[in-house]
Amino acid sequence: METRNVKDGILKALSTNLNELGCIKGENAALNCAILSSGCKLNQFESSQFGELLKQLKINIVEPDLTARDINLSRNPNAKINLQDIQLFFLNTCSVTEKADAYANKIVRRIRENYPQSRLILTGCSAELNKKGFSSLSNVKLIDNAEKARLLKTASETLPDTVLNQKKVRPYLKIQEGCGTECSFCIIPKARPVKWSLDVEDVLNSIKGFDNLGYKEVILTGVNIGSYKDENIAGKDKKGKGLKELLKRIEELNTALKIRISSIDPLYIDDELIEIFANSKKIQNHFHIPLQSASNKILALMNRHYSFEDYMKIASELTGSIKGAAIGTDIISGFPGETEEDFLETSRNLDRLPIYYIHAFSYSDRPGTRASLMKPKVDRRIIKQRTNKIMEISLQKKINFHLKFTDIPLEFLSLPDNKAVSSNYIKAKLVQNNLIIPPGKLFKGKIIETGDLHTKGEALIAFENFI
Repeated sequence: METRNVKDGILKALSTNLNELGCIKGENAALNCAILSSGCKLNQFESSQFGELLKQLKINIVEPDLTARDINLSRNPNAKINLQDIQLFFLNTCSVTEKADAYANKIVRRIRENYPQSRLILTGCSAELNKKGFSSLSNVKLIDNAEKARLLKTASETLPDTVLNQKKVRPYLKIQEGCGTECSFCIIPKARPVKWSLDVEDVLNSIKGFDNLGYKEVILTGVNIGSYKDENIAGKDKKGKGLKELLKRIEELNTALKIRISSIDPLYIDDELIEIFANSKKIQNHFHIPLQSASNKILALMNRHYSFEDYMKIASELTGSIKGAAIGTDIISGFPGETEEDFLETSRNLDRLPIYYIHAFSYSDRPGTRASLMKPKVDRRIIKQRTNKIMEISLQKKINFHLKFTDIPLEFLSLPDNKAVSSNYIKAKLVQNNLIIPPGKLFKGKIIETGDLHTKGEALIAFENFI
């Protein structure tokens, strides 16, 4: 199909949604739209794609930096327009936790309170799983995740501007959709039922496009990127084969652009993939590998299909074969049936894992998952205490990791507000008051302070020289 016809089809589908909301009242009618996105990096990327598509319909995309906290500041002095002039909101929601659902409801409520005449397009996982409640609201249009996946995959394949035009120092590239691992606590496979992988050539062309635009790093993201192209691979060879082949092709590109891998499940990390990581000149030495629990009993209840010992082997091999490698992980506290001894086992095992940081989550029931039916439930107060303990372990891990690199030159990428991130994901702030580095510049820097409890482990760095 010709690109023009594809583009027309996508825009027609969006126009239909807008017409149903009564937004488009003629070609000369000005329409301002604010785009809000909650949850993962994947949602942020998808929202930027929708922004580019809406611009094709001559809709003004306004960026007043709205959040749940300041959405009611209708005269925000930093906004590009008077926020009362926003006729349309586009909200891409998340439902990975109970808190994420509550956040989506809060945003919708505040939009309704402060902009009662505005229209609202809702999409994403919370909108998908709570269709009945959201559909009952006036001036609301839902785009379900199946339609969203179809629109955005087509846009990624045929309209490069929807991928490349991102107002980020470190842009995202979505390469995959859907997950079939069936973890007992996770609702995402039901919320995102469509599975697809972006064609290898489309991935490579996007990477070359980002490189031509002068970006220094791109983040490969997806719902379960380890399963990239698995839908086209049969049998036992399925495990991670598509991703490995993609990374080999990326390595062959004549580009300076670095690649950062977003969260990847340990099920897909074997010796071959570790070797690819270790030999790569493009893949950053930072890997986010969700563990979820360091108790084998709880891992089995979670249906995670690996043991803590399996994870330890992966972490040890990565840090042993890749210089300066950083590993981040996720831990869920308070899973049904988690006893005090199970949690102590997790804490002890985390202490000896060679990891950099932990994203700590409090378990919450997701209706429709197997875990929601499991008993006994853990008291919410105990869950909070355990989550706080995991956060303490994470902070100490982070400080210890920074200590290993004190006074050692590292490669950093400058970010807004004089902050920076290293190749191995050390997030830091530049301390020279008289030096402002524009975002998107590579430079050498040294950690001079590792951070502490007060600063939540944020490192301070001194500038050395540009790369």
